[in-house]
Amino acid sequence: MLIKIEDDVTVNGKFGASTRYGKITDISLALTTGDPAGEKGIQVQEYETDMGYNGSIGYVTENGDQYWAYFSQIEKDI
Repeated sequence: MLIKIEDDVTVNGKFGASTRYGKITDISLALTTGDPAGEKGIQVQEYETDMGYNGSIGYVTENGDQYWAYFSQIEKDI
């Protein structure tokens, strides 16, 4: 699936957390195995998740709370 900055997103909570909904604020791609969230990687404007890179998104909920999630936690983009 193609994800872009400003896309609406549904994120499956990790470790029993509830599902969250928000808007993507940033996309990070991992460049090393020791950085699975891509914190030291590169920032991109859009990414096709079928390419299989590790990384993460930052997103903000409707009430302004900011979170991040691994690509694998994204249920869908709207």
